[in-house]
Amino acid sequence: MPHRSKRGRPWATVRRSPEVHITQLSNLVPVGKMEGYQLHSVRSASVNVFSVLTTLAVFFSIVYVALFKWRRRRLEKLASQLPGPPALPVIGNGLEFLGDPEEVMAKILALCSRYESPFRIWIGPILLIVVSRPDDLQIVLNSSKTLEKDPLYRFFRNTVGTGLFSAPVDKWKRNRRAITPAFNTRLLEQFVPVFNQQNRVLVAKLGERVGHGLFDVWDYVSPATLDIICQTALGVDVKAQDDPESDFAQALPRASELDYMRIYKFWLHPDFIFNRVSYAKELRQVYKQLHGLPNAVIQQKKEEFRKKKEAALNSPQHVEESDSKGEKGLKVFLDILLELKDGGNTFTDDDLRDEVVTMMVGGSETSALTNCFCLLMLAMHEDIQDKVFEEVYNIFGNSSREVTMEDLNQMVYLEMVLKETLRRFPVGPLFLRQVKEDIELTNYILPAGCSVVIAPIATHMNPTLYTDPERFNPERFSPENLSMRHRYSFIPFSGGPRGCIGSKYAMLSMKTTISTILRNYKLSTSVKMEDIKLKVDLLMRSVDGFRLRLEPRQYS
Repeated sequence: MPHRSKRGRPWATVRRSPEVHITQLSNLVPVGKMEGYQLHSVRSASVNVFSVLTTLAVFFSIVYVALFKWRRRRLEKLASQLPGPPALPVIGNGLEFLGDPEEVMAKILALCSRYESPFRIWIGPILLIVVSRPDDLQIVLNSSKTLEKDPLYRFFRNTVGTGLFSAPVDKWKRNRRAITPAFNTRLLEQFVPVFNQQNRVLVAKLGERVGHGLFDVWDYVSPATLDIICQTALGVDVKAQDDPESDFAQALPRASELDYMRIYKFWLHPDFIFNRVSYAKELRQVYKQLHGLPNAVIQQKKEEFRKKKEAALNSPQHVEESDSKGEKGLKVFLDILLELKDGGNTFTDDDLRDEVVTMMVGGSETSALTNCFCLLMLAMHEDIQDKVFEEVYNIFGNSSREVTMEDLNQMVYLEMVLKETLRRFPVGPLFLRQVKEDIELTNYILPAGCSVVIAPIATHMNPTLYTDPERFNPERFSPENLSMRHRYSFIPFSGGPRGCIGSKYAMLSMKTTISTILRNYKLSTSVKMEDIKLKVDLLMRSVDGFRLRLEPRQYS
C-alpha cells in the first residue's frame, strides 16, 4: 500500500510524475506570486553577474594602476626631488591652467617666477619639467634624446600638418637636410624687393591714420606680413592689405587660437569628446579655409613647373637665354620644394602643402607680433626711437630709395632693438619636447618618459642673466654685453639642431618694416609698460593690442 502524505496523496505518485513539481507548485502558489518569484530569480542572477563584472573591473583596474606605477617608479621618484606646485590626485596641476588665455599666461609667468629651474608640473599623469637655465638648455636643445616634439603638438598638425615645426624626428631629419641649403644669402637677397613692395603699401595705408589719435597698429602690420610671406613662400600676392577680412587672413589667427584652446583644456584631448563640442565644427571649417589657397597654388605651380621642364627639354638654349636675361623671376619657397621633389626627394602634395603652410604660419604671425611689440616699445621710448632713426638716416639720408641687403646689414642698432623686443616679449613663450632617454643636466636627471618645457619667457626674465629684466634696454645686445652672457640665455627661435630655420629671413623682413615706417613716421603713445597685458594661444600676444599715434617724419 503506497505511503500517503499528510493530505492523503500518495508519495509514489509525486515521484512518478515529472510534471508534478511545477504543476503542484503552481497549484500551491498564486499566479502573481509565481511571476514575482521568477522575476526575483532573474534579478538575483543579474545582480550576481553585475557583482562579478564589477569585482573583475576593480581587480583589473588595481592591477593596471599597480603596473603603471611600477613602470613609472623611477620617473615618479625623480619627479619627487623637484620643487613645484602641490598636485592633486589623478588631475595633478590641471586646475592651475583653467581660465581664458590671459589668465593662463599670468599663471605661467607666476609659476616661472615662483620656482627655480628645473621645476615640475603634473597634468594628469603627464610629467612636465620646466627648464630655463642656459647650461641646462644647451644640454636639452642639443641632445638627440629630445629631438621629438611633445605629443601635444599633434593638435597643431591639422593646421600645419607635419612640416618642420611638428614633424616626427625621422621626417624632420630628412626634410630639414633637404631644405636647409636653400636658405642661403642669395635666396634671401632676392626677397628684399618683395619686402620693399609690401612695405610701400603698408606706409600708404598707415598714412590714413596720421592725425587721428591712437589706433591699433596690428590691424595694418599683420596683413602686410601675411602679404610678404605669401609672396615669398607661394609666389602669389594675396593682397591681404587690401582685403584683411579675406578667408585666409581670418583663418590663420583663428586656427592658432582654437588649437591652443584644446591643449590647455585637457578634457578635450580625446577625439571622441572633442568632436562633440561646438567649436570642433568651426575648427574643421577653419582648416578648410587655411588649406584652400596653398592647395590651389601648389596645383598651379606644379603645372607651371611641368611645362617649364618640357620647354627646357625641347629647347634648352632658349630657356638658358631667358634665365640669363633675368626673366626667370622670383624663386619662392614652393619652387625650391618642387625642384627638390623633381630631384628625387619623396615630397607628396601633402608634404609640399605642410611645409608651405608651416612657413606661412611661422613667418607671418611671429613677425607681425614682433614688429608690433617693437613699434610699441619705440613709441614708449622716444630716446631709443631717435637713436634708431639716426642710424637709418645715416644710411638713407632724406632719400626715398628702397632698402637693399647692404643697408639691412648696416642696421646694427635696430637689430639690437629687435632682439631686446624678442627678449622682453618672446612670441613663442614655451616649447615642449619629449625625453626619450634619461638626460643628465647640471644638477638633475631628466627621466625618460617626461616632457621638458623650454621656457624662453623665464630665461629672458631671469634677473641673474638680465639686470632689471622688466626694463627695455637694447644695449643688452651690444657686442660687449653679448660676449659676457651664455649663448643659450637668448632663445627666441629655440636652439640646437631643431631651431627655427627662418630666423635670418625674419630678421631681414622685420628690419625692412621697422626702418621703412620710421623713415616716414614718428611714433608716440600713452601706453606704459605696466599697462601691457599678455595672453597666450600658440603665440604670446598683447590683450589690448598695440595702440600708438603717428606723425609725419620731418626732415630738416
